[in-house]
Amino acid sequence: MRREIKILPKIGINEVKLSMTSSDLNNILGELDKKNVNGKEFFLYQDEYIFHFVDDILVSISVNNPKIIFLNKQKTDLMNESKQFLFKENPYFVDGCYIFPQYNMSIYGLDFPNDGVQLTIYSDNQKNIYEKDIKVGFPFRGIENQLINLKYEITPYQSVGLLTFGMRPSEIEKILGIPLKISKNNKKGITTENRSNSQAMYNEKGQLIQLAFNCKEEFFIDNKLVSKLGSKLDSLKNEEYFINRNYKIYFKFGIALDNLGNLSSNDSIYIFSEEMVPYWKDLYRPLI
Repeated sequence: MRREIKILPKIGINEVKLSMTSSDLNNILGELDKKNVNGKEFFLYQDEYIFHFVDDILVSISVNNPKIIFLNKQKTDLMNESKQFLFKENPYFVDGCYIFPQYNMSIYGLDFPNDGVQLTIYSDNQKNIYEKDIKVGFPFRGIENQLINLKYEITPYQSVGLLTFGMRPSEIEKILGIPLKISKNNKKGITTENRSNSQAMYNEKGQLIQLAFNCKEEFFIDNKLVSKLGSKLDSLKNEEYFINRNYKIYFKFGIALDNLGNLSSNDSIYIFSEEMVPYWKDLYRPLI
């Protein structure tokens, strides 16, 4: 199939149409690799494409790592225009997957494209499978509004936008999305979740005690961009600070800045709860 992906909602992709038989598909694309699932269900493969058949009828088409798509004659670069595309279409977000019920389409992995993206269109008789969890998901625009609110004020030892110390991992996941990696320090009872530009840390009770964000994200103190200005921020210039390793720590605000406060886009800002104050004050204890 052509690398240019022309999506015909509820109909097909490029020249391949849902409801085709395997013979129809072979006539178009030639002989394909086959994997049987059971007596009535099997998959055919060609390059990045996966064709799902039930009772020898094509019920879904998936393509791995799509880049440029045409949907309703509108061209979209999924790798560089995903936010604009998602805001316009407002899909549901469920377990790392965006669901577009108006198009019978799903896109998995779009938030972390380096780990792989898969776009699928499916027939009407598969809607109950792909869309069954929509009721527990969130419309994208609702999530995006939450993420915008995250860029507001840091409230020392209490919250960062909608993120509040004491929250549980499931609550954080609804705001920041699914973590890429989870690690546990059983000795200290600490659980750490890593995402593309952030880190969340929980105590042994599963309560949020610390957040870290790459300075590419926008966080404010007194309505000024601390993640860009660092220790040059007016609110910090005359404040007492504490040096620990390579961090400049302002206990009044409950924050620690990388690179002694001379922040670049590769550095991080740490926002911590009162529970973490001893860790940041202790010069002899390795910082978590």
